Amino acid sequence: MKHLYKIFAIAFIGFLLMSCEKDEDQATLGQGSTPVLSADATTLVLIKDNEANKAVKFDWVNPVFDTKVALTNSLEVAAAGTNFVGAKSTVISAKDLTVTYTVGVFNKILLDAGFVPGVPSQIQIRMKSTVGNVALYSNTIAMTVTPYLTEFPSFYIVGEASAVGWNAGSSQMLYKKENFSTIYTYLENGKAFRFLGQQDWNPINYSLDTPGMNDSYKYFKTWSTNLVAAPSENIQFNGATGMYKILIDAEATQKTITVSASPIAVWNPTNLYLVGTVNSWDAGTAIPMTNLGNGKFEHTISLSAGTQIKFLGQQSWGDLDWGNIDGDGNTGYLAPKGSNGNILFDGTGGSYKISVDLKLGTYKIEPL
Repeated sequence: MKHLYKIFAIAFIGFLLMSCEKDEDQATLGQGSTPVLSADATTLVLIKDNEANKAVKFDWVNPVFDTKVALTNSLEVAAAGTNFVGAKSTVISAKDLTVTYTVGVFNKILLDAGFVPGVPSQIQIRMKSTVGNVALYSNTIAMTVTPYLTEFPSFYIVGEASAVGWNAGSSQMLYKKENFSTIYTYLENGKAFRFLGQQDWNPINYSLDTPGMNDSYKYFKTWSTNLVAAPSENIQFNGATGMYKILIDAEATQKTITVSASPIAVWNPTNLYLVGTVNSWDAGTAIPMTNLGNGKFEHTISLSAGTQIKFLGQQSWGDLDWGNIDGDGNTGYLAPKGSNGNILFDGTGGSYKISVDLKLGTYKIEPL
């Protein structure tokens, strides 16, 4: 029994010593001095032709603690007068003590922060230094900047809620025209998806600009009520399973995503038919395609230059009617009746395979 008392006593003393060591570590860390930030320019008019040139250089002095610590630094960019609410954060290397941004890179930071291209904006920049749960902020630098318009981003949908699943290599790009990206596609209730900037997981991902989201993924400032933020940087779709129109406005002042029901809910009809100049636009004799299942159809046919076609779900001019998105043309994207145009074949003639994926919202015309 005496041995047990000795063991307990030794353990208790050890615990007290460890507690004292932890308290001493916390006391030694201290509160840290205030970091200092400086910039070599405060007025910038950014021009696309100069995007490889230097825009601005930032230098800083890191905070000093009573003991050596590992710092995480970032620059916060916000509109003047907002007290940095909703600031755009960009990670910088604490050990470098300086960073130089080219016109192109700094312009992207400004656009991502929501500043309007072509318009002078009053902004504020500060440095945030973080160690553990302690955050220290530098002085604030006031700047006047005018960003320029760049090419609007492309958006590739991926995820279990979509028709392509989680395979980034199969992610589907939305049809892009200026600042708008659109697709009529399938979405499944209660499941997640997101957008990529390429058919790969890196480097660009787009999700909702909401607290708790990875800063580099934050993009959409507003979204329709059937979308919510989901774990692992995703977007959860809460509408009924079916066909939807996804519309993204990438204008810097907007960055919105709206998901609304497609005028045609059917994505897997029993039959799909070709109609057009190939049969003198006679819906009653529309040419049947082969049903491959899961909303996919195909047909091999000889096409001459200038051929025009559409797809029907019946041998009549009924409600099931699909054509080219955004009027007459050959974009490879489908749109339903009331929002489509004729598909204009732009080949030189010969034998072609026409493939349709109603669930995904796309079509292809490929030579054999």
